[in-house]
This record gives sequence, structure tokens and C-alpha cells, in this order.
Amino acid sequence: MATKGRILIVDDDPDFVKTTKMILLADGYEVVVAEDARQGLEKIKESQPHLILLDIMMESIFEGFSFLSALRVAPEFEEFNSIPVVMVSSVKTDTGSRFSFADGEDMGDSPQPDEYMDKPLKARQLLEKVAALIRK
Repeated sequence: MATKGRILIVDDDPDFVKTTKMILLADGYEVVVAEDARQGLEKIKESQPHLILLDIMMESIFEGFSFLSALRVAPEFEEFNSIPVVMVSSVKTDTGSRFSFADGEDMGDSPQPDEYMDKPLKARQLLEKVAALIRK
């Protein structure tokens, strides 16, 4: 049976990973999981995902940004640098404010994600974004 696509989840929160994986599997996606940025970069080469769900803050508050920079800029990831990335964060739930990628203010000259979503994710919204980005 063919899948709709392969999604790599890079996140250190096992509860988030479990629920997000269940949502994606139920909708026909194949799911690969990495617990941190280093493991995520390895899994890109192994699994060649169609889309990446990337937590911003894992072991460090910059880990997600470092991952995205490596994916978009490092020569060893050149063949993968067009994979769509949806950055996710619970910072809004935790602090009441969120990262702003629309004007690039929070990112400076760093690479930008294709989309940004606040945790907790709403299943329908997640599936709509994933489907739209994979179709591009």
C-alpha cells in the first residue's frame, strides 16, 4: 500500500511525538522519528523524508534553528535542502508570545521554515499544512 509521503518528526517530547505520529499514520503517512537535531540530520540521509516537523527548542533553545541552518546551507545536505520544514514550538503556551517568522525579525539572516505551528497542534490543521506542502 502506497503512503501519502514520509514525514520526519524531530522532537524530544515523547508525548508530542506519539500523538503526532498517530495522527499522521492514521492519515496514510509513513513516519520517521528523531529525538534531537543530530539524529534528525542522520535520518534525513537514511529516510529521505518528504517533509520535516521540527521542534524549535530541544536540548538547547537554538537546536531547531541549528538543524534548519544545516539542512538549508551545509554542502552535505544540498540534495535535501528543499525538503519543506514545519517548525513547531510550545513557546506560546509556555510564555504567551510566539516566534514571528513572517517579517524575519526573530530569524535575522538565518534560513526560514516553510511553516510555523504552535503546540499543541490541531490534527486537521496539521494534516492540511502537511498535504499542501508535500503537493508543492
